[in-house]
Amino acid sequence: MARSLLRSILEAIRHDPELRRVIAAHPRCWGWLARRFNRFEPFGLQLTVGVAMAVVFLFFFLSVVQDLMANEAVVLADLRLLSLVQMYRTPSLNRVMVFLTYMGNWQVVTAGASLLMIYLALTRRWLWIMALLVSIGGGEILVQLGKVGFARARPDLVNALIPAKGASFPSGHAFVAICFYGLVGWFAIDRVHSRTAKATIAVMTITVVVAIGFSRIYLGVHWPSDVIASFNLGAAWLIATITFFCVARASAVDAISRASGAWSKTVAVCLVTAWAVFVGVFDYTHPLVDKDRPANAPVDLPEANLPEAMFALAPRFSEDITGKPMEPINVILTGSEADLVKAFAQAGWEPTDRISFASSWRLLGAELRNQPSPRAPGLPTFWHGQPNQRGFQYVDPGSSARERHHIHVWETDFRVSGVPVWLGTVHFDKEAKTESGRGLLIHQIDPDIDSERNALRSALLRSRCVAKIEEAVVTQPMMGKNAIGNPFFTDGQAVVAFLNCREL
Repeated sequence: MARSLLRSILEAIRHDPELRRVIAAHPRCWGWLARRFNRFEPFGLQLTVGVAMAVVFLFFFLSVVQDLMANEAVVLADLRLLSLVQMYRTPSLNRVMVFLTYMGNWQVVTAGASLLMIYLALTRRWLWIMALLVSIGGGEILVQLGKVGFARARPDLVNALIPAKGASFPSGHAFVAICFYGLVGWFAIDRVHSRTAKATIAVMTITVVVAIGFSRIYLGVHWPSDVIASFNLGAAWLIATITFFCVARASAVDAISRASGAWSKTVAVCLVTAWAVFVGVFDYTHPLVDKDRPANAPVDLPEANLPEAMFALAPRFSEDITGKPMEPINVILTGSEADLVKAFAQAGWEPTDRISFASSWRLLGAELRNQPSPRAPGLPTFWHGQPNQRGFQYVDPGSSARERHHIHVWETDFRVSGVPVWLGTVHFDKEAKTESGRGLLIHQIDPDIDSERNALRSALLRSRCVAKIEEAVVTQPMMGKNAIGNPFFTDGQAVVAFLNCREL
């Protein structure tokens, strides 16, 4: 139906009298355009599509560069995205990510490219050998020029799981992953005839490239915008390379001689096996070294004027992912982590699960089914660039995962007589609605966040862990919106509770 309709539209356009008059008046111009969209011309449709796609990805790369130079939204989200990704770290996942990042190391790529060139030489694909050299060699030159030109510092390597040197922008691993694995994927697609096989190879190639880029963020050695920019610049370079050599192959006078037969498949299997052995040996001889990371030096503050002294050094508001202020801090707690957990438990609040792939999946399932989800984590919010480390909730009897009293809690570097200081924002998730136009299930909070603060204060007083409780002014009375646009209002005050369960 759709194809028939499209054909009818094209036929109507082709026979339009006004269009035919314009074509007759400018035959050379329209002839040139017709050749650009002729799929049988060497410089026809393939060149047009390739150039258009390369320009699109180059535009996206320049958009990230513009944000980098102007310090705009993408760059402002870097620290928070980096911190959020690191919340999902586990020892087993750490090892997987190190292996993936090794797949983009120059040693592994050089070994793979060398073996691939041997196969291409044996099968007499000289143009593709040149394409491989141009893709990887030219790409490496672009990366080095970018690093020298932008000289962007890497993230704080105190939190990195592997060592890294040099400038951060763009990511060499992400760029080379596209230039090498993308070209290998294209070679494979060019060899097979089945559409299913072509699609499978494309999906596998994209998965490997994205995984290598993500590993650089996960390991803490690149900002997310480094990887995003590299993907776009790498895609533009790869598409331009493939397009150029496809056109060169199509316009060649002599047909390209290709060796075929069972022996070429045997050689391919042997070379792939040799490369896999090299990758395994490289990974085995470069184990992950989980170094000790020094914690930030704690800052001691006086108990008498704790809020004033603390907020003179730190933000008074939670933040969205771009750093825009959201809800003001309305809960300040001092005490050990054990005190914190015990106080909330006695108040009837349970700790939410820490953010992980498993807990996120459980929460999503409960949200979609509108069922209770014990200890479900909330969407992370940020303070001082860091996602909340802890969370607690109280669910009214009979309520679902979409309705709960919820607090985000951050551990700070501040201390009072050596005791940790925790900050929080508490609110009531009253319902979840599907956001118009996006199909996303979004929590709607009760705008009266002061009522939740006061209810939490009363609950903590019942816990028998509160040595002293006060109130302090954090901001002026105000109205605002959270990260998803939910309005709130507050008198600007916070509960300040000093916890000490050990004296019970």
